[in-house]
Amino acid sequence: MTEFLKNNTFKIYRILIGIVLIGKISNWFLNYSDETNKILSTAMFCLIGIAYLAFSWAFDKTILKLILGICGIYLILKNFIPDFSLNSIIGIVCILTPLIIGKFLPEDDDEEIIKE
Repeated sequence: MTEFLKNNTFKIYRILIGIVLIGKISNWFLNYSDETNKILSTAMFCLIGIAYLAFSWAFDKTILKLILGICGIYLILKNFIPDFSLNSIIGIVCILTPLIIGKFLPEDDDEEIIKE
């Protein structure tokens, strides 16, 4: 049952990401209204935030869980708080920080032992 739920949840998430991506790209050609763009942006940041929250449970280190959790929560909440001067800058930092951490994080400790 849990495997079925996990697979369907991942499929639904991928479909939602695809819809948002198609919407953002089609906006370049169809010039949607400001309200539609706001809805697409809200959905995009919420889906990225949900992904970061889900990834935070996968790590064993508390600091990585904390960083990904904070970034995910901020990306979700940034859509629902009023704009302020640092809102975009903090949003960019919250998007890039987990990506940078993932780039420099070693793949697996077992691989390092095998290479030696």
